[in-house]
Amino acid sequence: MNPGALLAAGDRNLAHVLRLTARTTPEGVVEEDERLFLVSSSRTWPGPYSNGALRLDPSMPPRDVLSRARAFFARHCLGYCVWIATHADLDLEAAALDAGLVQISPTGSPRMALDHSLPEVVLPPGVDLDEVSDETGRCGYVAVTVEAYRELGLPADVVEAQLATVESLHGPDVRAVVAHDRGRPVAAAMVVLSDGVAGIQMVGTVPGARGRGLGELCTRWTVNTGFRLGAAAAVLEASEMGEPVYRRMGFVELSRYRWCFGPPPR
Repeated sequence: MNPGALLAAGDRNLAHVLRLTARTTPEGVVEEDERLFLVSSSRTWPGPYSNGALRLDPSMPPRDVLSRARAFFARHCLGYCVWIATHADLDLEAAALDAGLVQISPTGSPRMALDHSLPEVVLPPGVDLDEVSDETGRCGYVAVTVEAYRELGLPADVVEAQLATVESLHGPDVRAVVAHDRGRPVAAAMVVLSDGVAGIQMVGTVPGARGRGLGELCTRWTVNTGFRLGAAAAVLEASEMGEPVYRRMGFVELSRYRWCFGPPPR
């Protein structure tokens, strides 16, 4: 794919990730068309993956995006985030700030991509990579994610709701893996496939196991699984902690995402 096509496919894949979350979360609800994607999967947590507005058509007027977002989230949650892609949404960002929404991060997260599979690596002694396919695997993935994301402020109940079923981690369009160190789940990652790309999501390592490359092992597994299942590229939104690792693996930055936060009108 050329960079423009890859960015558009990546945005559609991101919408599919959010759609999957809503589908497998008890409170999940989606409103979408070809221009705009709105998702709410938690009534209390306003993070962009739980309550987010994603413009898919850059020609959609910002006022229409914000109007529909306000109306949608007023019915479903206490707060929400508007996704801002630097390659397409600077006008939307300006309008959101003018409307009173608050920019969460001035730098945001890089959208990164990789166009080839990665060499397999030898697992350290005592470490196993296990694909999630049953309830035991799901519980291990939840345990890793709750512990890994706690310091970022993500509530445990939100993780448990979003990953409440095996379907959230294993199905025709999603695969996940957990790294076990002598039987203990210590790292995890998942891949969601759509639009010819493999979206790498929810990579995490528990604090006591960091610095050993276990998160990278899980990421390599998801990347290669995505290519094996037919993806032409792998994409992800990197955290500050993960960005140096992904660059070392060969991922390159295509764009960046920021978010504007706003509570719906009472």
